[in-house]
Amino acid sequence: MGIPTITERKHFCLIPGEPEEPTSTIVLTSKDSYFVDVRILKDKWEEEKSEDINSRECIDWAFAGRSRTTPHGAGKDGTIQLSHTVWDHWIDSKSDNPGPDEGDMLVQEDGDVVERGMQKHPLTGQDTEYEELWHDLEVEAFGKKQNRSTLVMRIEDTERKIRGVAIKIGGYCQGILKTEGSLTIERWECKADTSDDGREDVSAWHHSQEGRTRNGWFRTFRFGEGNLPCITMCGHTSGKFGLNATRTDSKDELELDWKVLEEYYW
Repeated sequence: MGIPTITERKHFCLIPGEPEEPTSTIVLTSKDSYFVDVRILKDKWEEEKSEDINSRECIDWAFAGRSRTTPHGAGKDGTIQLSHTVWDHWIDSKSDNPGPDEGDMLVQEDGDVVERGMQKHPLTGQDTEYEELWHDLEVEAFGKKQNRSTLVMRIEDTERKIRGVAIKIGGYCQGILKTEGSLTIERWECKADTSDDGREDVSAWHHSQEGRTRNGWFRTFRFGEGNLPCITMCGHTSGKFGLNATRTDSKDELELDWKVLEEYYW
């Protein structure tokens, strides 16, 4: 268990290539290490940001599950911490049987984290060393008590081949739902009160009733037609949901029972 985080990727490269960042990649990781990782191709997303439903061409990758981290102590200079993390993909936009996802994490002096590992090269299929640079975003506090909060909801229906995870931390919420033959992905952001923190005013993105809440949340990305609980999670303003509480959503005669897996305030 650890502190909930909102992590943004700053660059990616296949070594010995040059670092670049063609995506908007946000990872939400809860106290109990549940995560939702959504990677959106920025150029295509910019073209479609006024659309209610985005195209598959916007999606680089999206997956969700639970991570495991093993500390390995400090580096030789005593300043760089080293650990090894494994991300178990419970849902994956690319595969129903995803391969291993793991890497070594090196904390830099400025607090950013360099991740290094091996992955299949998209052109050659050969195992190739990669590097990613990650930066933790601020987890904002909301409400009268100015609490920071995490909410994790999940659905699993083996018989109907349904799996879904949605996580809300601070001013971000992301969800992935996969059923037989369909995929749905959403990202929500809370409207920034000012531009001083460098975040975009997302109110310019979306004005449909289904893509916003009365308390300032806006859906900034959606692919697919499934029913994710993000709007309910974001629009909830008083009291707790309660651990193991169930939220039932119905759409096109398909009932989905989403259960609260984790709810944490600090």
